[in-house]
Amino acid sequence: MFTLVGLGIEKMQHPSGAQGPSMASAIIDMTYSHDLLPQFFWVALVAALAYGLTRNGKMVAVAVLLTVGHWLGDLVSGYGQFVFGPESMALGTDWYHLNFVAALVFEAVLGAACVAWFVRGQGYSLVTKTGLFAGFALTPFALLLA
Repeated sequence: MFTLVGLGIEKMQHPSGAQGPSMASAIIDMTYSHDLLPQFFWVALVAALAYGLTRNGKMVAVAVLLTVGHWLGDLVSGYGQFVFGPESMALGTDWYHLNFVAALVFEAVLGAACVAWFVRGQGYSLVTKTGLFAGFALTPFALLLA
């Protein structure tokens, strides 16, 4: 999304005069990076890259699951998404606009769950685990200050 925003294909703007967290009042257009139909392209691209780089079916599956999981997570906590463009059927909760705190709590819990899954049985030190949990579970709350 940020690459497409930088290229002027998608937009992310803070309306002038808006108050409160900038993410909660942002004007967002993520048609090509986050709407449903482009996800088929992104999943295929991620699968092809994972296969091309690793030739490992397990890595392809992980890459695809992470891509689909990201999109599903955004349906719960992200900005409003559509089938393809704002004129199409709306999908998701749009919690970033409608319930910003709930969106951040969801993302923090999801981040902590992902870290717990990632570090299980890996032998990471307590300091490393604590750092990972702090980074991925607490970072969403830093957005409340933005």
